[in-house]
Amino acid sequence: MAQLSDDCFAFGGALLSVDDALARIEERVTAVVETETIPLAGACRRILARDVVATMNLPPHANSAVDGYAFAHADLAPGQETVLSVSGRAAAGHPLEQPAGQGRAVRIFTGAPMPDGTDTVMMQEDCVVEEGQVRLRLGIKKGANRRFAGEDITEGSVALAAGRRLSPANLGLAAALGNCELPVFRRLRVALLSTGDEVRDPGTALPPGMIYDANRFMLAALLSELGCAVSDFGI
Repeated sequence: MAQLSDDCFAFGGALLSVDDALARIEERVTAVVETETIPLAGACRRILARDVVATMNLPPHANSAVDGYAFAHADLAPGQETVLSVSGRAAAGHPLEQPAGQGRAVRIFTGAPMPDGTDTVMMQEDCVVEEGQVRLRLGIKKGANRRFAGEDITEGSVALAAGRRLSPANLGLAAALGNCELPVFRRLRVALLSTGDEVRDPGTALPPGMIYDANRFMLAALLSELGCAVSDFGI
C-alpha cells in the first residue's frame, strides 16, 4: 500500500537497536563515582561500592542443625541401638563448658555449638529418653545434622561483591557478619521539569485546548524505582 510522503508514521529506515542505543549512552555519559557510607537500615536497593569481605566464618562455630542429642559416632554400638548417659545441655548462646565425655550424649538445641568430643546429632523425634539416658536408633550417619564453621561463608571470602543492588537478604548477610554500615554509590540526582504552556497540573482547572501533565509523574516514579533522588521542579 502506498504511503503519503507527509505521513509522520511512515518510516522506512532501520531502527536503532537497544544495544546500539546503550552504547551511545555509555559514550556520552560519565559514571558517578562518588561514594558514601550509610547505616545498614538505609542501604536497601542501594548499589554497593566496595566488596564486603567476611571478617568471620558463618556459622562462626560448628553447630547443631536440629534439636536432639549430640554424641561421638564412634560410641555407637555396631548393628544395634545404643544407650548413652546424658552428660549436659547445650543451647544457642549457651555452649557446654566441658567436653561431652567418651560414651556420653549431650542434650542440644538448634544453633548450639557442638560440644567437644561430639560429631553427630540425632533428632529428638528419633530418640527415647529414660532416666538420664538416651536411646539412639540404628542407622544414623557420622556427621548427621551437624553444620561446620564457615559452611555458609568463610572468613576472608567476598560475601557481597561491589556493584550489586542490595536486597533485604543481602542486608541480613551483612548484619550476620557484624556490619552496621555499608559503602554505597551516591544516588543519581535528577532534576525533572515539564515545559509547554499547554500543560497543567492534575487537579487544576483545564482550559480548552490544554492537557494535564502526565509524563512528569510517570518519569518521577520510574526514576525513583531506579534509586534516583528526584527533584521535581514542576511545569
